Amino acid sequence: MKKLLYILILFETLSFQIRAQDCSFLVLGDLHYDQLTDHDLNWLRTKPDDLRQVTKEYTVYTEKYWDDFMEILKERSASTTPELKAIIQLGDLSEGLAGSEKKAEQMASNTMKALEATNMPVPWIITKGNHDITGPGAKEAFRANYIPFFRTQTGDPNLKSANYSYRFNNVLVVCIDPWNREEDLLAFLDHELSNSDAKFKFDAVHEPVIPVTERCWYVFKNDKDKRDSLLNIIAGNKAIVLCGHLHRYSVVSRSTEFGPIVQLMCISVIRDSNYFVPSGVITDYGPSLVENQAEWQPETSEQRKKILTEEAKFVSYYKQTDLPGYAIIKVNEEKEIVELEYYAAFGKEPYDTVVIADGKIIL
Repeated sequence: MKKLLYILILFETLSFQIRAQDCSFLVLGDLHYDQLTDHDLNWLRTKPDDLRQVTKEYTVYTEKYWDDFMEILKERSASTTPELKAIIQLGDLSEGLAGSEKKAEQMASNTMKALEATNMPVPWIITKGNHDITGPGAKEAFRANYIPFFRTQTGDPNLKSANYSYRFNNVLVVCIDPWNREEDLLAFLDHELSNSDAKFKFDAVHEPVIPVTERCWYVFKNDKDKRDSLLNIIAGNKAIVLCGHLHRYSVVSRSTEFGPIVQLMCISVIRDSNYFVPSGVITDYGPSLVENQAEWQPETSEQRKKILTEEAKFVSYYKQTDLPGYAIIKVNEEKEIVELEYYAAFGKEPYDTVVIADGKIIL
């Protein structure tokens, strides 16, 4: 009897340990945190479209929605089951375009202070975005302010760049920086993914690795060999790609010679706290994406159609919409699945749910 009781206790303990590995994390796309006082407006006036975005959009959205949005995320971070371990932010945290070295330093410093003021119960794991390093002094301000923040959040005093990894439970997140010319991105990513025994692996990068809109923006767009290597490294390690940049919510699955890649794209610039239903959802992948937005750079339309026609040969699942919000990703050890819940704006119920197993989307 005692032996049976001991076996039951041991089984329950082991079962608890297995269940305890289940966890979740929150994912944010571009945020474009912005304050008007962080810009040299005389410089910004030389860039009319950026001036419009700063004065009519990003500073307005920051003032109107930032605090409330952060409170929602803080509540989610504390109450999500299974336990939430981190917030992954996928670049363009700030608007950039400060306009001078002094203002760039001020902007980067104020952005880090804004994150610290959220008092999140979990660390921020952040990728570098193009806006974070755009404008005079922006790259230097990024190194001086963002990198120390990364060290504090990850607990890694040796972290030196935006190429870094963070692990929690059985989850590995590898952040990569395509703008860093001093480090070999492919070698770094391959090393981090291949040498980890984590069961669930994610590649966090600002730009997508699979084009998902008419603009055809993606990492190594102009270098086929490097792009093929990037895809093969990701697929060979069954890593899931997390990206932003294009201000869309998108899910795509693409085949490679090493297996499928699932890419999840988020956008978190809240323009309307009650925008719960998208204006439309696109599920047809191919040159029609260009035709749907014919007014954007018509001089390059044929080139982009060719890119999407070729890419479509490998795409088995696709959807894209304009819905800003945030994602919660849950990993289930026992079932060996990853579940994405995407929340629109300030919504309390998921707009969409996606289940991934063995690198594949489960329909």
